[in-house]
Amino acid sequence: MGEIAKTINRLAEEYRFVLAGANGLPHQVRSLLGITGSYFGADAGALAMWQTGAQLAVCSTWAFTQAQAKRMRRVFGAPPVCPGEPLARIGARLLAPQEPVDSGWLALDQYVSTLNQRNYLGVLPLPWAQGSGACFLVFKQQPQWDEEEARAGANVLILSLSSAFNRSLAVRHSDDYRRIFQYSRDMIYISSRDGRWVDVNEAGVKMLGYDSVEEVLAEPDLGKAAYFKPQDRAAFMEAIERDGYVLDYEVAFKRKDGTPIDVAITSQVREIDGKVVGYEGIIKDITRRKRAEVRAAQQQRMLESILEVMPVAVFVLDRDHTVRYWNRACEELTGWNKSDILETDRVWEVFHRPRGVSLADVILDGDNERLQKFYSKERLRPSPLAEDAWEAEAHFGNLGGKARELFFTAAPLKDSGGQIIGAVEAIVDSSQIKKLERRLAESEALYRTLVESNREGICLQDDQRIIFANSSFMEMFGLSDVGGVRGGILELLDPGCKKEYLQWMRAVWSEDGCDRVFEGQGLRDGLPFDLEITVGATEHGSRPAWLFNVRDVTFRKAIEEQLIRSERLAATGKLAFDVAHEVNNPLGGILTYAHLMAEDMGEASELYPMVEKIIKLTNRCRIIVRGLLDFARRDEPQKEAMDINRVLKETLSLMEGHMILRNVQVVEDFDQGLPYFYGHRSKLEQVFLNMLVNAAEAMEGRGRLDIRTMAHNGGAIEIQFADSGPGMDEEAVGRVFEPFYTTKGRGRGTGLGLSISHGIIKQHGGTIAVESVKGLGTTFRIVLPRQGDEVITERCFT
Repeated sequence: MGEIAKTINRLAEEYRFVLAGANGLPHQVRSLLGITGSYFGADAGALAMWQTGAQLAVCSTWAFTQAQAKRMRRVFGAPPVCPGEPLARIGARLLAPQEPVDSGWLALDQYVSTLNQRNYLGVLPLPWAQGSGACFLVFKQQPQWDEEEARAGANVLILSLSSAFNRSLAVRHSDDYRRIFQYSRDMIYISSRDGRWVDVNEAGVKMLGYDSVEEVLAEPDLGKAAYFKPQDRAAFMEAIERDGYVLDYEVAFKRKDGTPIDVAITSQVREIDGKVVGYEGIIKDITRRKRAEVRAAQQQRMLESILEVMPVAVFVLDRDHTVRYWNRACEELTGWNKSDILETDRVWEVFHRPRGVSLADVILDGDNERLQKFYSKERLRPSPLAEDAWEAEAHFGNLGGKARELFFTAAPLKDSGGQIIGAVEAIVDSSQIKKLERRLAESEALYRTLVESNREGICLQDDQRIIFANSSFMEMFGLSDVGGVRGGILELLDPGCKKEYLQWMRAVWSEDGCDRVFEGQGLRDGLPFDLEITVGATEHGSRPAWLFNVRDVTFRKAIEEQLIRSERLAATGKLAFDVAHEVNNPLGGILTYAHLMAEDMGEASELYPMVEKIIKLTNRCRIIVRGLLDFARRDEPQKEAMDINRVLKETLSLMEGHMILRNVQVVEDFDQGLPYFYGHRSKLEQVFLNMLVNAAEAMEGRGRLDIRTMAHNGGAIEIQFADSGPGMDEEAVGRVFEPFYTTKGRGRGTGLGLSISHGIIKQHGGTIAVESVKGLGTTFRIVLPRQGDEVITERCFT
């Protein structure tokens, strides 16, 4: 009896690890089967459970080939009306190789004969409250089989399987968190202290280079062998058992093929009665993500909160409403010890109900009237997990010394004949889940606020459709609703860049190292604007999706273009200065000798007109050279305080009566509150004169010229010259300040006027820009900045 007790205790202890894990029912059953097989020394195994009515509830294999597992599912999926009867005929026994059985279930007998063709086969019937089942263990060598020990192990397995089934009924609302475990990109595991994996998720299987969870769990010491260096396992155990946990513990693992990988382990010890029995936690592959420690810490905290799984409280009543089973979770939840509740009918007292009206009590009696009377206000509803099962939710102000939110499910227990023999109730303390749901709702609201307040356009898109877009995105493209955008972002782009965009997206999708930034043009109200797009892969509703960030870079592009033009003008100015210096001295010599020749020849000479022509052309060249020097000169002339309005009026008075302005309507709009400006009066007069002459010539002496001044908030002064002339095309606007560039006819200008004006304004620290549309006139804008202490702050009153 002592050995049997040890068997029960050891198996119960191993099974408890599995039942406390975050995996779903199939994983738990597979793990329970693996533990049972390993304990009895089996090489492979299979397990099947049927509910009443011969409905297959679970079918699992351990270390079976795919062909064996497939055939087993085919046989067990079509059982007789009561599969428990043929299983009972076989009984708990060890079959020798080729030993026949006659259960009355022909397909089962044939399948058993294939399993024990060359092997020993242990059969353990598993009758349980909701139906029947069986466990088959395959031994390549004859085992030391003790039938009583095997029956004891089967009983512990039945209780654990029942607990797993009951828990699956109670944790329906935690499916989302189990999916996180199953689909996490990081390895989540539970292991025993001796190095055996008790459970591991699919990410862990992939990380270690195996094909299936079964293959990983079949290795008895894989948890130990996974360490690249054996001494690292000992160091890890020392660290985790010293502190009770490790955080981002970096160590080298090896895959199934021996390939080393770097991992970071975040884990904690698992204890029973103060004794370390194993470890649980997360293992992250950091081979390519050494620099992602901050993000790893965030994921670790998230997963640690999810892994704080609370045990499910379960109790069982017999037909007389007597409590037959009360697990430790019930003790912790309610504060009632087993000794106080077992063999009594006091469940109603535990949950502060009227006598005999716990959910299990009412379902056991099949009293629907009492069920509705006492539970209709507690969100009572049929449970989809079992026939005749009900579930409800309620708040308890004081249960086990705490206020709790409970979710409870109860179902009748029936024998093979369908007669009710008891009831089971499973209770989940959902207080933390409710709290987490509130936090998640708050977090979602926070992130939505952050996205909506972002100045960049953000949108989420699947294959073709925009799923979500923030207000900045909608405003950027002039949209009121993304529902009408059928083709995604592609439909919002200028047709000229759609092909380039598709090529970029194909490169991003293939991850061939292309630039993750796309530069092109979008459309807003039918007009193009410059934009930049960045994209990242994500998921939405378990489907691949793309997260786009879109920036309107129209203003930035304009500034960049302006800087390029300024740099080009500066380079041209330096070249002009160098050329003018080199040409000026020879021109002086030519002019001197030409004058001497004219004096020597006299006007009577037939060559005198030619020498006079040389003098005129040389003087014209000197005028051009002087213009170049003026354009490029960086001297600092004497400055003085001046009233810009007055300088403009004086310049206009100089042109008064000039033929080119006689038919031009000059409209003055001067800001009378302009501050005085500190600068070089004569040079500014030259600029203003150039503006007037150019505007008049552009209008060919007929039209309207608007001259406006205004003061900016920062103290800067803006002067505008807007004419009603023919305007300029885009090329002319881009080159208008270049030396020798002119739109006038041959012989009507040197092309230096605007270049010199540009240089003068730059010398004063200001800017000069041009805006022009073909056929709609031209506007020059001059901005003279505030110059610190040199600016005369008193206002002018004209």
